[in-house]
Amino acid sequence: MALNRDAFIANYLEELADNLSVVDSGILILKKDAENSEELTRLLRALHTIKGSSRMLKFSTVEKISHGIENVFKGVKEERYPISTELVQLVFITTDTIRTAAEVIRVSGDDTLEIHSLLNAYEYAYAGEPYDVQSLRAEYGKKEEPQAVPSEEKEAPRRALSVSADEGEGGYDTIRIQVSRIDKIVKLLNNLIIRQFQLRKENEVLAGMERSLMTIGSAGAVTKGSSVFTEEMSSLMENLQVLKKSFQEELPQIERNIFDLQEEILSLRMLPLELILGTLGKMVEETAIITGKEISYSTKGTELKLDKFILERLHDPVIHIVRNSVDHGIETPEEREASGKEREGKLEILCSSEGGNIVIRIRDDGRGLNYEKIRRRAIEMEPLRREEIEEMDESGLNSYLFMSGFSTKDEITDLSGRGVGLDIVRFNIEKMKGKISLSSKKGEGTEFKLSLPLSLATVNGFFINSAGAKFLIPAAFVREIVIVHSGEELDLLNRKGYKLRDLIVPLYPLSSIIDGKETDQAPKNKSFVVIVESMGEVVGIVVDAVIQYNSLIYKPVPKNLSGLKAIQGIVFDENYNIINILFIPEIITRFKRIRGIDTRRRFSSGTREYKKVLVVDDSFATREIEKSILELEHYDVFTAVDGIDGLDKLKEQRFSLIITDIHMPRMDGLTFLENLRKDERYAATPVIVISSDENQAGQQRFREAGANRFIVKSDFDRGNLLKEVKELIG
Repeated sequence: MALNRDAFIANYLEELADNLSVVDSGILILKKDAENSEELTRLLRALHTIKGSSRMLKFSTVEKISHGIENVFKGVKEERYPISTELVQLVFITTDTIRTAAEVIRVSGDDTLEIHSLLNAYEYAYAGEPYDVQSLRAEYGKKEEPQAVPSEEKEAPRRALSVSADEGEGGYDTIRIQVSRIDKIVKLLNNLIIRQFQLRKENEVLAGMERSLMTIGSAGAVTKGSSVFTEEMSSLMENLQVLKKSFQEELPQIERNIFDLQEEILSLRMLPLELILGTLGKMVEETAIITGKEISYSTKGTELKLDKFILERLHDPVIHIVRNSVDHGIETPEEREASGKEREGKLEILCSSEGGNIVIRIRDDGRGLNYEKIRRRAIEMEPLRREEIEEMDESGLNSYLFMSGFSTKDEITDLSGRGVGLDIVRFNIEKMKGKISLSSKKGEGTEFKLSLPLSLATVNGFFINSAGAKFLIPAAFVREIVIVHSGEELDLLNRKGYKLRDLIVPLYPLSSIIDGKETDQAPKNKSFVVIVESMGEVVGIVVDAVIQYNSLIYKPVPKNLSGLKAIQGIVFDENYNIINILFIPEIITRFKRIRGIDTRRRFSSGTREYKKVLVVDDSFATREIEKSILELEHYDVFTAVDGIDGLDKLKEQRFSLIITDIHMPRMDGLTFLENLRKDERYAATPVIVISSDENQAGQQRFREAGANRFIVKSDFDRGNLLKEVKELIG
């Protein structure tokens, strides 16, 4: 009976990928240490395994390739020829060709490729005769890699994880689990954690009911004088106390179990950095050969683990940076010798765990950055900022390197690209809730520093208060927190500053971009300042209070609100309130857009008037989403939980715009609107109705009652809400 190879292809391709990695890393080790017989044996074993499994499954192309290069390495073992640069390139062309064959297998189930020239090259190599590597590269080399695209739709490859299961007697079985299944379990776990928060609140409700019953029971016993009434109340009280006690005993145990479960599940998604960093040696060697450079590549700390979601998206940014280091940073051997350096340049990647984050430093000992050239190019791009750019220090100029289209390279090469690269690096790193910075010294080299969270399922940060609202500032961006006392502030042109050791830090009140006014008009004796850093820029965010540090379950912003750039996601606090996570790079950008005079006003006793908006909705989440959108556009937003609460709020102050839902308890939206129009003050005030009701007749009733706009929730997003608001009130 013929072998049904379709059932074995997945495992074959996975084993093939592992063995190709062994070959790639092995030839790099042997290039440096030709006497390493153990590594040569390991490489030959990997090739032999590829040949054998390919023969069993009738993949003749891969079998012929692996057999041919295996013969070449037998000649190395027999010491008939050394490991030359040409042989290294031949090995890389070989592994690339086998990977191409693997993709053909994945798509068609067959491995048919034209490999005549490659097989001839193996024969020449084994015979010790010359072969044309450049022709082989042109025929079999990798096509140009596509640039990373900053898109939400870019899908990660499907992968499986190996998980060891304890057999009981010290042995382990290995099973394979699709990563997508683990992702689904994580989502279910997140929902379970949210339910845990709700149970905690329900426990508080039970305690409140107990207190109320005690009060009612006491009053009832006195006024009624009924033993039946007292007995019923007593029985009800006993049952409630039993239920409350059960809650108090079970809830901590549930929380402990959920925490342990979370730790175990998240650990299944953690993969070592070696998976992406360990394969870069081949690329560095190939690039060095193409550019005529000699480069020593090394890594340290690659055993550290990251969430697979982050790891997959880390590949492209690291590739960009490493290629920049090889192409732009490290000099040719002749240039290095002329400047007193060793001919061989050094490129190293150092990984470490710092403050709950994984930090990756990509460091070279090349020529460093030419900051005067960067300064001139920046002035060309932004001539109106000439004076500011001329006074910028090096950290300020670094931010230009991450701008789209910015390049100081005079000529264009396939390696250096066309002004595309570091801007995408920044985009991808920030998308992973990480940050990137760089430092450089002319003639000594450049270092890129990537700081990444261990997992995207959780976020570490500081709860803060500003302008009566609560936010979370991610810890990855926080440099330190200081208290600035009255008199310690510095005058920096049209803004305030603070001297933090040897650094002058500009200060920006967070309230200036939340609601445009000070929450406390009186001069303060001290201010809480969160020192944050992004892209080498350090600023101080002035807040009303720093509450606490916490590690929390992260929830992304809903897709229809993904354009809300200043918010990177949400968390739930201990009271199950939705708290927005501030996206610090965008917050810093917004600070810089504010005119200096406006920033100074935030520190003065005066305030500016902003148009007031009332949001009426019984859904807490909906109220908070609409409130966040409007506040970030400098509207002064108040909320009400239903129509009655809304009418009460209207009595307290005057509003420029009212936003209401339809279905609400106590008083619905239509009744609220009809009552609103009876008040002379609000007879002509614009009203926007936002509801899930798509019934045209229902919408018409609202328009007849005086609604100016109607937004269906299925079509709701940040853009159309702001468009309607600005058209109505500016």
